[in-house]
Amino acid sequence: MNDFYVGYLPKAPEGLARFVRRVIIALGLLAVTAALVLVAGQMPFANSAFEYGKLRSFEGVVVARPFPTLLVARPGEIGQQDKYSRYLLVAPGKHGADDLVATFDGKQVRLQGQLIYRQGGTMVEIAPGSIGVIDTAPAVQATTRELGTVTVTGEIVDSKCYLGVMNPGQGKVHRDCAARCLSGGIPPIFVTTAGHEQFLLVGLDGRALGRDALREFIAEPIQIQGEVLKTGSTQLLKVDPGSLHHTPDGLRAASEGAALVQ
Repeated sequence: MNDFYVGYLPKAPEGLARFVRRVIIALGLLAVTAALVLVAGQMPFANSAFEYGKLRSFEGVVVARPFPTLLVARPGEIGQQDKYSRYLLVAPGKHGADDLVATFDGKQVRLQGQLIYRQGGTMVEIAPGSIGVIDTAPAVQATTRELGTVTVTGEIVDSKCYLGVMNPGQGKVHRDCAARCLSGGIPPIFVTTAGHEQFLLVGLDGRALGRDALREFIAEPIQIQGEVLKTGSTQLLKVDPGSLHHTPDGLRAASEGAALVQ
């Protein structure tokens, strides 16, 4: 005779109770397994940080072009390429620092700001009104080396979010935010598919591109050809926005190639 259970009885038949327990345990294990699979499938966050609310003091020489940068001396370093650390400068929110540093170009200053950093780049979000001239600026002779023409595949991102303000700071989920940041004057960075190289993007004349020149290609797989310049540890890539094109097949091939190499 089959087990039969009436809802108002205090206890289910033993056979039915065992079956229900097994189903509940199986469903629980299935839920835990599904959660672990989803977690394992997620891309890990980059080792980056935005020291929100923590103001630091910085001293260095302001260089306004092609992008606002603070050159911070490295005491004891030998060689022109090693004398300065280069911190990109931005304003609060989705704005570049061009207006904040316009009158300080080439001057030795002290400023306050919040540090943003990720392997391959450091940035300071300036606290408005905190910049002050402190001394006669030392003679800075930035040596720029031409490293030749390269063709690279990857993605255009806004440097502020990518370097630490957002996680993830790239990909289609971040496209709208990146578009607004670049329109506000945040320096654009080209990140290669494997993520090993970063290039600040500039025009063929070495100057900053128009703020909306790259809008169509933000957070999309693209291939870029351009001339690489290196100043200190900073790499710049001179590009013609009119020559850019989407290459989803190229990005997939590059990803597969990188996997084979590993």
